[in-house]
Amino acid sequence: MRITFISIVLLMITISLSAIDIEIRGSNQKYSASETQIDGISYVSIQELSPILKCINKQERLDQRLYLHIYGETFIFLEGSSYYSYKIESYNMHFPLIRKAASYYLPTAFLTEDLPLHFGQDAAYRKGTLSIKQPVDHSVQVIVLDPGHGGKDPGAIGKKLKVKEKDVNLDVALKLKALLEKELNVRVLMTRSDDRFVSLGDRTRFANENKADLFISIHANASKNSSPKGAETYYLATAMTSDARAVEALENKVVELYEGGASALSKYDGLDFILSDLSQTEHLQSSNELASSVQQNLIAGCKAYDRGVKQANFYVLKGAFMPSILIELGFLSNAEEERLLINEEYQQRLARTIFEGLKRFKYRYDRIRNT
Repeated sequence: MRITFISIVLLMITISLSAIDIEIRGSNQKYSASETQIDGISYVSIQELSPILKCINKQERLDQRLYLHIYGETFIFLEGSSYYSYKIESYNMHFPLIRKAASYYLPTAFLTEDLPLHFGQDAAYRKGTLSIKQPVDHSVQVIVLDPGHGGKDPGAIGKKLKVKEKDVNLDVALKLKALLEKELNVRVLMTRSDDRFVSLGDRTRFANENKADLFISIHANASKNSSPKGAETYYLATAMTSDARAVEALENKVVELYEGGASALSKYDGLDFILSDLSQTEHLQSSNELASSVQQNLIAGCKAYDRGVKQANFYVLKGAFMPSILIELGFLSNAEEERLLINEEYQQRLARTIFEGLKRFKYRYDRIRNT
C-alpha cells in the first residue's frame, strides 16, 4: 500500500515546462514563475511568488489556514479548499490550495483571474502575462550582526578555561549569519567578521549607514563570582535593576578601557537625549518585542536558565535607528556555561534558537509594516 500511494502521488505531481510571466509596471523588471501540474491543474508555488509580489505568508497548521498579505490586503485560504476569504467576502477560485511537504501551491487561476478582480487597475492578465504595479516592500531585508568586543578588547575571560568572550561572540554570529542568509534570504552584514577592534559608536554607525532593519549585538556575560548563570536579552532604556546596571557597566567599560579613557565617555554620555528622541523611541516597543521573541526561543531551545528581558543604557545600542537588542548568551565566569559556550554544537544551537526568535519577530514586523 505504501508503494502504491507514493506512486500515485508521483503520477499526480509533475513539473511542467510552462510558466506564467509577471511584469512590474513602470520598471524593466520581468519574472517567470514556474507552473506545476497537480492532478492536471496548473499551480504556482507561493514560495516562488513571495519575492516577486513582496507578499508575506503565515501558516496556521492547527486549523490548516494560510494567510497571504499582498499590497496591504489579507487573503485567508483553507488547505484543500477552493474557497478563500478577502475582506468580509468569500470567493471560489475553483481549485483548492495544495500543500506538499512544507510548500504551498496556489492555482494559477488565482493570479490570472482573482488578483485582477480584487486589485482592478493595479493588476491585469493579458496574453499570458500578469502585469502588476510595483510592490512596496517594507519587510526586514538587512540585518546587522554585531559580535561584541574584538581585537585588543577580549571582553570577558572565562575563569577556568580562559575562554575569550570575543571569540564566542564571533563564532555564534557567523553561524547565525549562515542561517539567516540561507533560510530567510535576507542581507546580513557584520560589524566585524574577524578578530578586530571596532568602537561602540562605529558599530551603530555602520548599521545606520547600511540602512539596517535590525541590529543584533551578541555578547557573553561575566560575574565576580561563579554562581550566576543563564541567558538574557536587553533593549535600550534606563536600567531598572541592579543586575542590569552591572551588565551595563561591564559592557560600557569598553569605552574607558579601549577607546581613549574617561574623556571618551563624554561622546556617549552626550547622546542621552536619544532616549527621548522620536526618531529612536519609535523603535523601542519593537525592540522590546524583538528581545522577547529571541529570549523566549533562546531559553526554550537551549534549556538555559531564564534571566529574562531587561532594559539597559548600552552605548552600543545608542543611536541605532532601528529595532536593536543585545543578547548575553551565558556566563563565562560559570564553569559549566564556559564549557558550553566553546562547544561548537551548543554554539550552533544558540544560533538556531536566536534565528527562530528573529524569524518569528520578522513575520509580525513585516506584516505590520506592509499593511
